Amino acid sequence: MAAVYYQPLNFLYWYSTPSSYSTTANWPGLSWFDAVPTTWDESRTLTGAIGEYIAVARRSGTTWFLGAMTNETARTLSVPLGFLDSGVSYTATSYADGAAGSTPRATPTVVSTRTVTSSTTLSMAMTSAGGQAVILKPS
Repeated sequence: MAAVYYQPLNFLYWYSTPSSYSTTANWPGLSWFDAVPTTWDESRTLTGAIGEYIAVARRSGTTWFLGAMTNETARTLSVPLGFLDSGVSYTATSYADGAAGSTPRATPTVVSTRTVTSSTTLSMAMTSAGGQAVILKPS
């Protein structure tokens, strides 16, 4: 949501409290929120259908932040990275939904890293009412 919705005051604790995150090893997605800026230099809507899904890319300096969300339908989006600088390799750190937990809102975050370029198309799998976030930094 922090990349999809423009808001100068990004927030993390929208359904919890800061003390819930005191053991950062249990929260692999926190590094996303550490990196997310409060303002953007550029924004692009990459794909979407009203009420169904969306993917947005926002740039701060040379780093891009990609956010995707879906409604109650699990889906996989193919997102071309043609907005990246041509001839530059980027390290893509993805924060995706893992297998659903046994308690409400207990879906774990799976973090992965790969190298991408402007010719790469990301396959973004999202669970029902889920999403994915990606940080794209020049290598």
